Amino acid sequence: MSAQFENRLYELYLDFFNRAEMERRWNVQKDIPWDQANPRASDEMALIVESFMAVELYLPDYTSKILHLVRKSRGRAWFQANWGYEESKHSLALEQWLLRSKKRTPKEVDIFTESVLEREWDLPFETPRQMMIYTTFQELSTGLNYRNLRRKAIEQQDDALATALSLIARDESAHYQFFQDGVKLYMKEDRDGTLEDVAHVLARFQMPAHALIPDWEHRGKVIIGEKIFSDRIFFKNIMRPILSVLGTSRDELKALAQSTPELLPSN
Repeated sequence: MSAQFENRLYELYLDFFNRAEMERRWNVQKDIPWDQANPRASDEMALIVESFMAVELYLPDYTSKILHLVRKSRGRAWFQANWGYEESKHSLALEQWLLRSKKRTPKEVDIFTESVLEREWDLPFETPRQMMIYTTFQELSTGLNYRNLRRKAIEQQDDALATALSLIARDESAHYQFFQDGVKLYMKEDRDGTLEDVAHVLARFQMPAHALIPDWEHRGKVIIGEKIFSDRIFFKNIMRPILSVLGTSRDELKALAQSTPELLPSN
């Protein structure tokens, strides 16, 4: 990409970082009222928290592999390092809730963590632009997951979990904004090529690590049953808004895919 593109991307990172330092930094131990964790929270709630913690546990793979892909881009690489720090707090906070609410024992958490980390996550796409597009859709989805789960926590009078999820969702919103703005930069540089990548990514989109996490089929059904996330939610609340922000539509992407068969999934 052009020097102007990289300079603008670095400016996006600096804006992201400075805002985070001034407005979003939080402490896992001090800023969440852990004494208000509710041991009577539903088993479904605990399973979903555990499932989201599992997704976050692949942080070493997410960070190292994306960093390797984007290391020549100061804006992307520095962002990824900061992203890793913020995401590490998310898994810690979710784990703490499982323990403080006594929905899981330390031994159960250790065994589950070991089983999750036996498998390794790989990049779903090959290029920095495709990964920027993928993470745009993924981060907005993740933030929505946490906001929807927070409503459940409030219903079940768990102020600890509600507070943790509010802090996490705020981080995810900031991450999404950086990625969305990055995709807009790509659009300015090469609209047609970027839209081809958007079509390519959406045709193959899956949330990260679901194929790796033990018993995900059951976990996924609980998440859908509790109205936390589903394909319908993705289409309505994630895909349509992002495409609108990018100045495109499903119809344009469909037409592009029909004229470019290699954009369609092989299966």
